Amino acid sequence: MNPTLLLTALAPLVWGSTYLLTTSYLSNLSPMLLATLRVLPAGLLLMLLVRTWPPREWWLKIGVLALLKQSLFFALLYASALRLPGGVAATIGASTPAIVMLLALPLLGQKPTARGLALAAVSLVGVGLISLNGGARLDGLGLLAALGFAFVNALGSVLLKRWGWPQGATPLHQTAWELTLAGLFLLPFSLGGMEALGQVSALGWAALAFLTVVSTALAALVWQRGLNLLPVQQVSLLSPLSPLTAVILDLVVLHRALTPSQLLGAALVIGSVVVNALPEKATPPTAAQAS
Repeated sequence: MNPTLLLTALAPLVWGSTYLLTTSYLSNLSPMLLATLRVLPAGLLLMLLVRTWPPREWWLKIGVLALLKQSLFFALLYASALRLPGGVAATIGASTPAIVMLLALPLLGQKPTARGLALAAVSLVGVGLISLNGGARLDGLGLLAALGFAFVNALGSVLLKRWGWPQGATPLHQTAWELTLAGLFLLPFSLGGMEALGQVSALGWAALAFLTVVSTALAALVWQRGLNLLPVQQVSLLSPLSPLTAVILDLVVLHRALTPSQLLGAALVIGSVVVNALPEKATPPTAAQAS
């Protein structure tokens, strides 16, 4: 199996803790404030390590990536969580791999492979079985927000592969720049909810510290490294691991039993990730090519 891909898989596995920690300890904070508190401190922490800004000619591109992959992504993610059951938002979010493959055709000139499309479909079905229930309440704005965070995440990832990055910039530089700019974009929209910070418990601050340092700074760094080294389609197929982690945490922490359909969905997600990590078989040469 590809060790780089397996390391990259740690990021969505960690991101799966977001829903439990947020609903358990930080539910009194507004979506914009939550997004800002996750992104800006993480970016500033990484900036202490890099201590440099991107070249002037790259500011616009990195600003666009920060807006798409971080600012809009987190804002729409939390907006959808407020208006939709978590299962619906997670299932729509699992469409990201398919969107990446569709965008890669016009933006990168890369056609989706049959295996990639099949794995995207299997993982989407798996997340649906894990997350959805018959009584799900559907809200129009919530659905748009969920589709929005899946789309901006996919578009930002594909544009990163199209534009590349400044010469000499490491994943640490890229992540620090993106998170810091994204946090600055979000900050003006979160100031109105600052008074709610006084109601955060000690456990809430611990949860926020984990979400900021581990689930944002470190996980984004691991994810960025994967995007740099691997095809964007292959990396995107790891995103369904997040709802899988959320369900496992519900099982372990909240002692919620898994239904047979959830067990099947978990098997489909894990199976798609394992197959994604295996190298594709080389196509045997034709007689004309051999001659």
